[in-house]
Amino acid sequence: MPVNKDSSTLDAIRSGNPKILEKLYDDNRKPFIIWAIQLYSCDEEDAIEVYQKAYTILYMNVRNGKLTQLTSTIKTYLFSIGKNLFREKFRDKHNKTVNLDDVSNTSAINNQVDNDILDDYQKNHQKELVRHLLDEVGDPCRKLLQLMFIQGFSADAVVSEMGYSDERVVRKRKSLCLKKLREMVASNKKSNLL
Repeated sequence: MPVNKDSSTLDAIRSGNPKILEKLYDDNRKPFIIWAIQLYSCDEEDAIEVYQKAYTILYMNVRNGKLTQLTSTIKTYLFSIGKNLFREKFRDKHNKTVNLDDVSNTSAINNQVDNDILDDYQKNHQKELVRHLLDEVGDPCRKLLQLMFIQGFSADAVVSEMGYSDERVVRKRKSLCLKKLREMVASNKKSNLL
């Protein structure tokens, strides 16, 4: 959905148009659930629960005037709310402590230690995979992506660092480089390298 069409959708939400609310809910529900199950390895019930919370937050943000203008699509905004809800959900799960008085044996502690080791391994594997993909993507993409995502440079800073003419060129190059990286990831998944 283009952003200008989404702006008119925001106006319809503000006015309480039930058809627009229902259409927005239905159009994004299935893609959100598929995305959540694939990305977060959750079951469908959790994905639906998070979707409903994300949709409610979107609705309340529009109705309360917190969201008056979009810089992305409504779908992107909705999914980013969902992403934050999943992070919060996993953070809460991860930060739960085990009460030793409630544990008759040490299996819960051992499971937590095993999970922490597995999480560390997965994080290290992901970092190594990113390094490998950045090496494969080559320059100038590698340098541009490292500056923007690893070192946190703004598009304006990348212009002066890499000698591009303006920020639009940086954004276009970034988009092309990310597309190339996604294609590499997809081909690696197909060949089971990931």
